[in-house]
Amino acid sequence: MSSMCRLRPFALASAVLACAAPALAQNDSEAAIAPCIEAAGTYLTTRTIKAEGGPDVVMRSLLSLTGDGQAFFTDSSQGGVLDYQPFSDGQGAWGCVLAREGTIRLTALILDFTFPNDADPDAKIARLDISADVAVASGEISGSTTIGFVALDGNPFDKTRLSDPIDYTFTGMKVEASR
Repeated sequence: MSSMCRLRPFALASAVLACAAPALAQNDSEAAIAPCIEAAGTYLTTRTIKAEGGPDVVMRSLLSLTGDGQAFFTDSSQGGVLDYQPFSDGQGAWGCVLAREGTIRLTALILDFTFPNDADPDAKIARLDISADVAVASGEISGSTTIGFVALDGNPFDKTRLSDPIDYTFTGMKVEASR
């Protein structure tokens, strides 16, 4: 039990509510993704960007979806490519949209941080909105992502404040121990 939850008896009712809230939220999240639980896992994804005047640029990422609704994102272009700022790993949440006949549709919201560079000296928060379909039997995933940015002191949950949107599509495969 955390020290926050070790309160004197007169605060017991408040403590019970405060300490139960995270557990309730986690259980709600698990219930919301239960129909899509087979999508949980890690996916190796690929996206290709058509570079002006040069060869296409292939980028890879790992998208991990946990059984309790968390999402994690690591990208091969985090060091900065095509004049984009370098950026951190991303973290967020995912949810079930539809589960039917071996196909799962899901959405994820992931946040990460950009780092200043010569082309853009202002650090930002990046918001990734992901929509994807998973074929359960094959482990294939395909989808689209929209990335938008806000200043570090901005609100990434207000979509009307996002700037410089970038859209891309991706495909990938679920990482399995037996592959």
